[in-house]
Parts: sequence; C-alpha cells; structure tokens
Amino acid sequence: MANQSRPGRAFVPQILNSNASRDVGAVLARFLDYADGNPVADSLTEVRIFRSATHLFLNVQAREPLKIITNAREDGYAALEEDHLEIFFGESGENGWYRHFAVSAGGGRFSEFAELSDWEAVTTVADDRWSAEIRIPLSLLPLAGESVGFNIARQRFAAGQLLVWVHTGSAFHNIDRLGRLYFLPPEPECVMHGPWVCQPGCTSVEIGWETAGAGAAAVEYRRKGEAEFRIAYADPVSGTIRRDKTLHRAQLENLTPESEYEYRLKMLFPELGKESPATGGFSFRTNAGSARDFSLLITSDLHCRTGELLRILRTPEAGNADFGILLGDMVTASPGRRVYYDGFLDAMLREWSKPFVISTGNHEFRGCGAGAWFDLFAGRNGVGYFTFSHAGVFFIVLDVSGDYNPSLPELEKAYRDRQREWLRTVATSGEFLRADFRVVLSHEALISPELGSHAVFAMIDGILTGPGVIDLMIGGHEHCYCRSTPGQKTLLCNSPKLCRYPAWDLPFPVVLNDYCAHLELSRQRDILTVRAFDSTGEKVDSFSVARE
Repeated sequence: MANQSRPGRAFVPQILNSNASRDVGAVLARFLDYADGNPVADSLTEVRIFRSATHLFLNVQAREPLKIITNAREDGYAALEEDHLEIFFGESGENGWYRHFAVSAGGGRFSEFAELSDWEAVTTVADDRWSAEIRIPLSLLPLAGESVGFNIARQRFAAGQLLVWVHTGSAFHNIDRLGRLYFLPPEPECVMHGPWVCQPGCTSVEIGWETAGAGAAAVEYRRKGEAEFRIAYADPVSGTIRRDKTLHRAQLENLTPESEYEYRLKMLFPELGKESPATGGFSFRTNAGSARDFSLLITSDLHCRTGELLRILRTPEAGNADFGILLGDMVTASPGRRVYYDGFLDAMLREWSKPFVISTGNHEFRGCGAGAWFDLFAGRNGVGYFTFSHAGVFFIVLDVSGDYNPSLPELEKAYRDRQREWLRTVATSGEFLRADFRVVLSHEALISPELGSHAVFAMIDGILTGPGVIDLMIGGHEHCYCRSTPGQKTLLCNSPKLCRYPAWDLPFPVVLNDYCAHLELSRQRDILTVRAFDSTGEKVDSFSVARE
C-alpha cells in the first residue's frame, strides 16, 4: 500500500524527513526503550513514511525474535492487548490538536479523534516478524505548515518492552514532547490529483490533472498497438500554452470510436529548455460509435460522502459499466476546487479508472468558489450543457441547477435562454435524429409541476417535450427514488410527500436517483432498461423503454 500504485492511478509518494535532528532521514530505525530512555541495542523496528497528495503511508517492519503475541484480532481496546503499534500526531498551543492511531499484529485497530472507517491498515505475521501497512488521509490531520508533531511506539509483550521513537516523559500523550516530521516539497511535475478522463465521446475525451507546481503541460497518447504517440497540449491559448497553472486540462480529439488508448502526462519548461519525464501507465476507452449492448452507472446527490461513493463503485453495476455518470450535488458547497478532490474525486480515482460524465447540481453553485466546477470539468466551450453519444444512444446533458446568481436573475435567465437556443440546434441535428434512443440527463428533472421544476420545463418545452422526441429523462435532486409513467398522473416513489404530487404530463418516463444511491442504465438490442438501487445496494425498481 505504502509505495505502490494501482495501474491507471498517478501516485508519486514524497518521502518525509524525520526528527528534529534529521539524522534518521526517510527511515525511522533507531528506537528508545521507554523504561529508561536508552537506545535499543539491536534494531528491531523499521518505519518508512511516504506522502501523497491525499494520504500519509506508513510501512512498518517489526522483527520479533521471541514470540509474537496476537490474540484478539479485534478493533477497539482489544487491539492494545496484543503486540501493537501506536502512532501519534498533534500540535500544542492555543489551536492544538491530537490524533492517535493503533494497529495490532493481528490486524485490530484503535483510534482517537478519528473514525475507524476513515483510515486503513493491513498486517502480515511471519515466524520472526510482523509488518503493517497504514494509510491515513491527510484530511484527518489539520496540517498548518511544513512539519507536524509525530511519534510512534511499539509494544513487545513477550519481551516486556515498549519501544518509542521519541521519549515523551511520563506519558505518550505529552503533545509538546512529540518529535517532528518535515515535509519535503514535491517536484513541480508531481501529480497531486488525477488524472481523470471526463466527458467522454466517440471521438474525443478530456483529461484533467493537477500538479504540485505551475508550468506548461501536455498529454502524449496513442491508440493501443500504435507505435507513435500524439500530443495534446493542456490549456492552449493564442498559439501557445499556459505556464502559470497547476490545474491542467487537455482535449483529445479525432479519436477512433470504441478503441483503447494509452496516455502519459508531461510537464514542459520551455524557458529552461527541458521537460519532465513522462508519468504513464494510464488508459481509457472511447465510446462506441455503432449500436451495441452496454451498461452505464449513474449516481448523484452524494454530498461529499466518499464512503457511500466507494460502496457504489464496488457494486457489480459499477464493474459492468462502460463509464459512469455523475448527476450533480457530488459536493455540498463550493469554496474552491479542493472540496471536489476531498469530496469525491480523489476517492473515486483510487477505486475506479473508467471515464465519467459529470453534470452540475445546485449545490455546486453554493459558495464563493462556485466557478470551480467549470474550472475542473467544463468543456472547451466553458458551459455546463453538452451532448455525447454511446452505442446508438444520444445523450443531452442540461445545466439547470438554479443556484447561479440568486441576486442576479437576469444573468441566469440569459444563460438558460442561450441553452434553449442551443437545444433547438441539437434537436434538428443529424446525430440526434438518427439515434436509436435519446436520453436527457439533468440534475433537476421533470417529475412534478409541484416541485419547482418549471424552469426546466420552460427550457425544453416545445423542443424536447413532444411525442417521439426523447425516450427517457434521468435526474436526482429530490433525495428520493421517484418515477413517472407516460399517460399516468400517479408517481411511483419511496417518499410519502412526493407520492401526493401529480406527475408532469409528458410522453416519456422520468426517473430520479435516490440520495446516496445509484441507477444502472443498460441497452439490450432495442430495449433500454433502468434498474434502481437504494443506499444499501438493494434493487428497488426496474423498468424498460422499447425502441419505436
């Protein structure tokens, strides 16, 4: 865990320096006997510490020539009753804080000021040693500078010995007596977040990533099996490329449909006459240009609940999906783009390497950093509405969040008016008319006129609302599962409140994803099927739309 990355994930760990004396370097190998404060004669414990953009990783090798005591194999205080490690972080003073983590040889865990579900540990026991791999999110450690108070202790029950890296006096919890870890600044080209492949199409994708330092950036890519790489520069402007950004986005175009591509990332420093070594091992697959069966994963309204997202990404529906669709409110507020990394993106990229389509929600526009969504995900046109196709299905993604400028309604109206005119063009395009199915994706969808979706209706009325124009509309927003059926006024839903409302009179079905839940959209020949799952992963509904 500590020094490995899974394929398709940019993980460049940065080694931490140690101790105020800095005499140990990247490896902690000299420990003291807590009983007398003297160095242990023979080295029994070795600790390596790494840092990524999001986590601290500890790799501990603990030799034990006597006997490894491992009994409980349970979480909680039982973990402290067998051979174990204790890890301490903290700062003293008026704004002081403290974190305490423990891992037993048997794999049990204990923590204070942190939930067990928020961090990970894996242990291995051999005849004469045991080891631990520990991953702690940086979000659990309110770091305020280039160093942090730190200590680690090891309990050897068979030897009756307690080993410590820094002797803290009468108690482990003397925060002002902790040692210090000093962070080495990463190289400018170090990938801190990403890469991600979003807004996929049959012949184009967008790749985004963030580096530790600013500079010109590019993506080198090739169709699998080809010898030569092509290059796409990130952030092109007026015949050159931006060199003052850490966030990079590159548009890859003129790709072959339903093909696998390999790509790698580079930083360019033209003023220095050099470029960074390529960061590679990544791949993606373009959307299918011709009709075939497929499956897609759809979720929404997770509101920074990364645990729920990871649960969804581990379902069979996620495993079978060609790509994912995120229908807004992935965060609760937008103070800046860091909330997108912490709220879902970093966690998703650790678990899932497939492309994703992402739309706006209303919560993406709450906060002083409301433009961060567009910085990260908007296409070259800089707006939140767009189209894409996959395997004979034409998708329209609307931007109807409703929280843009509550004090500037004229700007919001002008934006929606432009979107309506764009829809007129879309609805008369050859790609739209030739499609086997046409699906609208919108965070706020037309489920009932009683639920404040009149702005959505006004945008599409007379363009997409007629018979035979579109086949299905999918949304979220209401935090419940809900479905309408053409020709029926009664809604099928799991909310007593919504069940009282009449459905919009529309010639196509509308379905809303539940809170912290997911949908599966699949095609089998001439039938589209939607399967709905609740927040526990249980299937709650299924319906189909046949091609006319």
